[in-house]
Amino acid sequence: MDIPHLAWFKVLLAVAKHSSEDLYSMAGTCKLFQQMLNDPEVWTIVSVDKYQWHEDWYGEDEGKIIEFLQKCKEQNNQEIIYRDAIQDFFLKIDDEALKNLRVAAMAGHKEASYLVGLLGLLNPSQGKENAMEFLCHLSKKKKLNRQACRDSTSNRLRRYTMCATVTPPMLQKFTADEQFLQDCIHCEGNREWYQLWNCWGVDWHNVNAWNCCEPCKWKRELFCIQHELQLITAWV
Repeated sequence: MDIPHLAWFKVLLAVAKHSSEDLYSMAGTCKLFQQMLNDPEVWTIVSVDKYQWHEDWYGEDEGKIIEFLQKCKEQNNQEIIYRDAIQDFFLKIDDEALKNLRVAAMAGHKEASYLVGLLGLLNPSQGKENAMEFLCHLSKKKKLNRQACRDSTSNRLRRYTMCATVTPPMLQKFTADEQFLQDCIHCEGNREWYQLWNCWGVDWHNVNAWNCCEPCKWKRELFCIQHELQLITAWV
C-alpha cells in the first residue's frame, strides 16, 4: 500500500526539527523529498542548533552556512527570529525588538517565552500580573524548564561578551528591586528566600531545591538570571 505524501511530509518535518544535516540527507534519497524541501513550512521549523552563532558572525568562507541561515530567516524560522530579536534587544537596546521576542514565543520558542515572561514582570506597562500568569501557566503545563532556559540564555549572551559586543545596559533589562523579589504574603516557603538574599546557599540557583509557591519561584528565577548577567558583564 502506498504511503500518502502528507504522511511522508510529516516525517520530513519531524526530521527537520531534529537536525538540518539529517534533513539534507533525507532529501538526497529521492525526488519526492527533494521537492518537499522547497516547502516554506520546512524552513520555518528546521533546526539551526548546529549553527549557534548569529549569521553576521560567519565569515565569507562559510557561505553555505550563511545561505542556509538566510533562507531560514526569509521563511521566518522561529529560532532565527529569536536570535535577531535578542541581539537587537540586548545589544542595540532596541525595545521594539521585544515584539519579535513575542512572535518567537507565540511560535513556541521556549527561551523566547522565558524572556518575554520575565521582562513582563519588570515592565509595569505590560501588566505584571499577566506576565506572572503566563509564566505560571508555562511551568504548570510543563512546557518550560526554568533551569534549561536560564542556562541557554546565559550561554547565548556570554557569546556576545566573547565578541566584546556586550554592554552594561544589557543588565538593566533585568534589574528588579529587593522588595519585588521578596514580597509574598501567601508563601510560607518564602522565608527561605529572605535568608537566601543575605546568605548564599549551595542550592540558591537550583530550581528543584526551591520550597516556595510558583510565583515566588519565578521571582527567584528573575533574581538568578539577573545574577548571571552581573557575572557576564562584570568586566565590561
